[in-house]
Amino acid sequence: MIATVHDNRGALPGSRLELYEEICEVLLVRRQEDKGIADQIQLNAAQKQSVLQVLALELMIRKTREFTLAFTKHIDEQMTAVAGNRITPQEFLKHVEQISGLLVERDLGVYEFAHLSFQEYLTAVQIKESNQEQILIDNINDSWWHETIRLYAVRSDTTNLIRAALESPTISSLTLASDCLEEGLSADPVVRQQLEEKLASGLESTELETAELAAQVKLSRRLKHASAN
Repeated sequence: MIATVHDNRGALPGSRLELYEEICEVLLVRRQEDKGIADQIQLNAAQKQSVLQVLALELMIRKTREFTLAFTKHIDEQMTAVAGNRITPQEFLKHVEQISGLLVERDLGVYEFAHLSFQEYLTAVQIKESNQEQILIDNINDSWWHETIRLYAVRSDTTNLIRAALESPTISSLTLASDCLEEGLSADPVVRQQLEEKLASGLESTELETAELAAQVKLSRRLKHASAN
């Protein structure tokens, strides 16, 4: 799939968010066009993705990847908004699974996104578009949400996320806050300074627990950068 994106663009997107964005477009539209298959449900890529975003968010909230067609009650409202009565939610999901490959049937009647990254990306977009950042703030210490938070941060002000991490400091939350500071769109200068000072002062602290926390965050950041290179 990454090779397909490269072929279409001539180069890979500059960020993971842009990569997932491009992959979703390829899967939802171009794969169908390449196969010469008529779009029987008559929805464009944005309309299809808007429904999948609602589905992804509901799955993330429930901390699961798997769902059955009975789960479609959670996308009824968005499905009606984009398609009226032309197609049922069940027909839509079967279409996405059979044509795009963005959804897969793992077991008989049990579906999930082809990769958790797609679920996380679509959730990040849905939270951004529906102004539900509080969900991410409430889950700042939950690793299940951390990749979604990182993706959300790329096109968002990360002040409230960083502040939440500072108010509930752990190795994972402060590492995440550092990632948000580095990868995010923007952050309040005061909050930025508070995070930087907390990590710097922590390394020099005479309190063992504080010093260990800061050192672990620094180590976690180094390992993350090493694995990315």
